Amino acid sequence: MDRLLYHELRAVFAALAVTVVCGAVLGLVHGFSMPSDAGYLRTLFAVLFVGAVVWTLLGATRLKWVSEVRDFDRAVPVEDIDVVPPADRSLRGDWFSPGLFVTYLVLTLPIALFWEEAVLSIPVWSAMNWLGKAALIIRWERRHGLVLWRGHVEARPWELSVSRRSPAPTDTGALPA
Repeated sequence: MDRLLYHELRAVFAALAVTVVCGAVLGLVHGFSMPSDAGYLRTLFAVLFVGAVVWTLLGATRLKWVSEVRDFDRAVPVEDIDVVPPADRSLRGDWFSPGLFVTYLVLTLPIALFWEEAVLSIPVWSAMNWLGKAALIIRWERRHGLVLWRGHVEARPWELSVSRRSPAPTDTGALPA
């Protein structure tokens, strides 16, 4: 089982790393000069940003085909499926998704090198989209006092489950009574 928030943040880090690596390789191969039409890039990234914000806001609604919140509400409590969630660990040791990084790199780099450099906007848009979903997850978890998990069934890792949020430690580091 994996905490859904951490899954989304690992995807954000991987997509941004692909953008940095592809940008560096493109700069080394084609040169680091500014594009002749910088307004095109600003417009592209503005449209991507607005699109990601609109998609995140749609995910926060309860519309049938776009709602993320409906999926969160349908998550199965871990008490009902006799699964013990792993101890809540931080992202420090596991903050990166190498499989996603390699997949995005293999798909993005050749196209960016040999055809269209604007393809670098795809991992950027994906990162913005996943960051928006992470914000929705944080909001939902805080509002409901629960933690969302994914992968309680190995064959269906997309299925969500929820557990109660563990109490925060006190200033001395001990758990509250």
